[in-house]
Amino acid sequence: MKTYFLSLQVVPNAKSPYSNDIAGALASYWILADSAEAALARSRFMVRKSEWDVVAIDMAPTVATRNDFRGKDIGLQQYDLAQGRGVASVYAAWSKDGKSSYGPITMERTDAFDLESYQSEIQQKMRKGRCLHYDAGVRCSRIIDAHSIQKNGALSLIADAGNVYAISRNFTDVKKSRGGVCFTRQGIGMVSTFRGFCERHDTEVFAPIDTRPLQPTTQQVLLYAYRSLCREVFVKEGAFQSLEQQAQHNAANTGIHTLLSDMRQGTEIGLKNLRLQKQLYDESLSTETYSDVKYVVFHSAQMPTIVFSGLIYPHFDFLGRQLQDLGNKSQTLDLITFSFAPMSAGWGIVFAWHVRSGKTCLEFMKSLATRIAHDRNPGDHLFRLVVSNCENLAIAPQWWESLSQPSRSAVEKAASEMADVFSPVRSDYIASGLEGISGWQFDEVVSDME
Repeated sequence: MKTYFLSLQVVPNAKSPYSNDIAGALASYWILADSAEAALARSRFMVRKSEWDVVAIDMAPTVATRNDFRGKDIGLQQYDLAQGRGVASVYAAWSKDGKSSYGPITMERTDAFDLESYQSEIQQKMRKGRCLHYDAGVRCSRIIDAHSIQKNGALSLIADAGNVYAISRNFTDVKKSRGGVCFTRQGIGMVSTFRGFCERHDTEVFAPIDTRPLQPTTQQVLLYAYRSLCREVFVKEGAFQSLEQQAQHNAANTGIHTLLSDMRQGTEIGLKNLRLQKQLYDESLSTETYSDVKYVVFHSAQMPTIVFSGLIYPHFDFLGRQLQDLGNKSQTLDLITFSFAPMSAGWGIVFAWHVRSGKTCLEFMKSLATRIAHDRNPGDHLFRLVVSNCENLAIAPQWWESLSQPSRSAVEKAASEMADVFSPVRSDYIASGLEGISGWQFDEVVSDME
């Protein structure tokens, strides 16, 4: 991350303790961010959180160093403070009567969003569980910790003494990484689990992929996609409910309430489309119409280093072109899943989509084919896609620990970018980056694309 310096013209809103006396202020911010856009978005949030409103940008975000504030006591102090906190600010204010002095004001971090409480709420909701099978009913009494990534066929292949590296959900780790992603050693017994199926349905429905290597058959492909989809529905439902509660808890703070409401709206759009997709898959599965799902499988004979199960609504393709508008409430979004799958010799990445999502997903996969034809190196592109779009993954300890610190940091940064609510999605986020890290090689592609 870089340190950005910027200044904004602000006025206190009606909730501010300064609203009766102060006419306005110049708010200076020192912010650690990956881009100027992210720095500006976060500073606007911090202003609203402190019950002020932005009226103008006085100085756009500019990359700054410590030397820029040499001899400037307040500036140097705030620069150093930002290195530990991630953000620091000073407000130089002027009074309404033109006589009183109110600057510089160092804004206190009041009404801070309780991240630990938010995480705890999500974890509690995740523990309740329910069976997401299309024929769920009273017989689904034994909800289990179902693995969205196979424990025996995938996680055990990369584990070291029963452990893998996975994204930490520990509050201390999240706080230390300033909300970013960090990978920690964890036991495979709880990695990738979700309480989204009863024991009977999890065992019966997924037997064709849990007990046999990928061939592939259309039934197997549909089941890999269905498991990824059900997990995402389950996770998004819990996140949506928690955001609703947190927005109510923080209704008194303008900035936090606005941010949570925006996040809730985005999650609601995603959840709505996930449920629509699940209805399509439910119908295909219940009628055994497996041909409703199309696929591309990349096969590798190497030992696996990462296992995963995820999905995306393709926003941009591998050429940086926009495919669909994810913020459009009225649009039904196309979706593609991607899953690690053990094969009889090696492993594969299974891309799958319902025929109803064919328009966008075909263009997405064609753009990948174009990139591969150009540089003959599918490994970097596939690795970048998985790391950037999948939080449900596990990493082989020996491989992770063999990477240099810069490479590990680059992977964690790429994994964090899509989760940063202040950073706009870059159109080229899967077009470049993380080159030469994975070492992935693929020797065959199997497809039923039409």
